[in-house]
Amino acid sequence: MMVVLVRAARVILLLVVAALTVSLVVSMGSSGTGPVEKIVLVALIAACVVLAAKLTSVATAVEKRLHPH
Repeated sequence: MMVVLVRAARVILLLVVAALTVSLVVSMGSSGTGPVEKIVLVALIAACVVLAAKLTSVATAVEKRLHPH
């Protein structure tokens, strides 16, 4: 049961990070975005990608601890 909860939490968190990433990409494409703002947005997008990878690794480790094979 806990493994299902961890998987569900991982999916929900990844969807939130994905939505945030998409909104940052859309903001970057806006005509009113200046060059400094674009650099900040690229850094935030990279941080979202790193966060998604970290979430996946942590969730996988938790699943292995809860459900050893």
